Amino acid sequence: MNLIIDCGNTNLKYFIFKDQALVLSNLFRWEDDWSLKIINTFPDLKNILLSDVTGKYNTDQVEKKFPNKNTYEVKALDFPFETNYNIENLGVDRIGLITAAIKKFPKEDCLVIDAGSCLTFDLISSKSVHKGGLISPGLLVRYKSLYQHTSSLPLIKFENNKTQIGKDTKNSIQSGILEGFIFEINGQIEKFKRKIPNLKVILTGGDAKHLYKRIKNSIFAEQEFLASGLNNLLKCNKL
Repeated sequence: MNLIIDCGNTNLKYFIFKDQALVLSNLFRWEDDWSLKIINTFPDLKNILLSDVTGKYNTDQVEKKFPNKNTYEVKALDFPFETNYNIENLGVDRIGLITAAIKKFPKEDCLVIDAGSCLTFDLISSKSVHKGGLISPGLLVRYKSLYQHTSSLPLIKFENNKTQIGKDTKNSIQSGILEGFIFEINGQIEKFKRKIPNLKVILTGGDAKHLYKRIKNSIFAEQEFLASGLNNLLKCNKL
């Protein structure tokens, strides 16, 4: 059994896999006793993979919570793909998503779009070569940026506003940010598809649920898409 620890910018979450099957997933706080519950519930747990985009956590901290288990970091493993990207700069979350795309759609050209704290695009060839990608601000970052860099605009919470033209400041911000976000994604998809007509487009991430009905020609990936990719990374290393 494998434990995937996903430390994102917004949440900490763990996933338990038995081979390829997801057995359990939960949000957690590092300081709580979540590790004891896992140890007691899953005595056959063998491998642990830490995926941390924050830089706050490391394998030493994991090993204190899970003694006598095999603990790995993402970049210490071999990847099932080649990349044209500077590997030192390639985020561990993107490595997991690229691995998931290759596993789910082998020998196909893929564009993975992750709508999370950042909006990222990663292009993978049918020969499992990561060509590179794009990074743009996520939805929440756009709201906060507008508030922080203007003197009179309020900080508002995201609402899936169906009005394209706002009649007040709040609705104008909602419409402007969401419509701009959607146009950006659709525009990038159209650009890539002009060069690669059979491109498989995969939409994932925390904000994907707000977008999938309005993103053209895309496949809405399950919430565990990243975790499944990280689990497959262990499998590729025969762990």
